[in-house]
Amino acid sequence: MRSYAVVALFHPLEIGATISRRAWPAHITLASNFTTASTPDQIIEVVTEAAPAAVPLNVRFGEEALFGPNHDVRVRLVESGQAVSVHMRLTDQLESLPGFVPEEPAYWRDGYRPHLTLGPSVTATEGNRETANSVAVIEILDSDAKVLALLHPRGAR
Repeated sequence: MRSYAVVALFHPLEIGATISRRAWPAHITLASNFTTASTPDQIIEVVTEAAPAAVPLNVRFGEEALFGPNHDVRVRLVESGQAVSVHMRLTDQLESLPGFVPEEPAYWRDGYRPHLTLGPSVTATEGNRETANSVAVIEILDSDAKVLALLHPRGAR
């Protein structure tokens, strides 16, 4: 089965773009890595129904934290009730897909913490505000990730 994720982007990418996961642009994870027996089209349909955010995703950057199984992935937590709501809607829909399995179940539902993964090309200052204007469905390809779909909230492009 293939692995996927759903993210909110601050700067849109092109559908079909394949990017090294180490060079991934700034994004807010809305649904972390998961597998399913569903087709990409079925996943895109579910995400389109669950994450139609009527307005762009407005966030405020909070404190830094360490994520990952070894607690070695630097992130900046994101304060956004809207991101949490979108995550919950996505979770309800994605979990109904055939063969759905989250890669890290602890980061779903009550364990979800909206965040921005930090790195050489991604920085954020605590207290700053940003707006994500698109939601992307991503296929995880080992060390790369491919944009399968790009959804724009009403009024954003």
